[in-house]
Amino acid sequence: MIRKIILRISALTFAVMIACAAALIVSASEVEDIDTPSVISNDRSDIIKFGTDYALTDDASVFTEEQAKALIAEMKVTGAKTGWQIIIHTSNDGISSDEDLESHYNNYYDSQYDKGLFKYDALMLVIDRRSGKRDILCYGKVRDYFKDSSRYDIIKDAMKPYLKQDNMYDASLQFIDKAEEIYDMGATSAFVLSLKKFGWIAGIAGVVVGVIVFFVIKSKYKNMGKSGTYDLVSNSSVDLNDVEDTFVTQHTTVRTIEKSSSSSDSGSSHSGGGNSSGGF
Repeated sequence: MIRKIILRISALTFAVMIACAAALIVSASEVEDIDTPSVISNDRSDIIKFGTDYALTDDASVFTEEQAKALIAEMKVTGAKTGWQIIIHTSNDGISSDEDLESHYNNYYDSQYDKGLFKYDALMLVIDRRSGKRDILCYGKVRDYFKDSSRYDIIKDAMKPYLKQDNMYDASLQFIDKAEEIYDMGATSAFVLSLKKFGWIAGIAGVVVGVIVFFVIKSKYKNMGKSGTYDLVSNSSVDLNDVEDTFVTQHTTVRTIEKSSSSSDSGSSHSGGGNSSGGF
């Protein structure tokens, strides 16, 4: 009798262990594969996820969990291709001034950079729900792609139809897509920008200067060649003087310039003031 009871208890215990193991396996299979480091808040209204190629911090609860997953998938692809970290940050900070907006989120970028969550080469979209303002900021080598301010307009123009509908998800998808398009366009150069800004003026000035130089040279050298003569003796002279300089004395003044205590070493900014599209 006792032996039967022991066998039943053992069988029941074994069955419970099997059930627990199966539950753990199922739970593990449902865990999302996210690049480290990664944090997900407990109430799930805020989605905070970081990876090598992306960072999504939805402090204003703009996106659903499904939308966040879809955005991250796109951000990973664009980030891997460009070598940039694609960042989307939503907030309820209520920064309405364009100047304050840029300064505020540059400081936010620096704070996350110090934690090792943001990369040096980064492109960030900021959505401030309370003020209704958005901004696009770039850091590191990404700045080289946005020296031409019209490239910000490419992204903003693509986003605006969705922003008017308060559709932040599709607007963010446009941000990611156009970021890759601008990367494909290549970095901007000072020469190209100057041509774009002053091209027609430079063209006209170049033609005028070229014509003037041509006629000046032609008039100066019209007698040159086999038929031209030049009286070298009467039109040249040589004056040789024996001059001796005597070194008398030398005065040297040495002045020490102290390093200012307010040098850049005392600061903690990594952004250096990221390039900004301005609020829109």
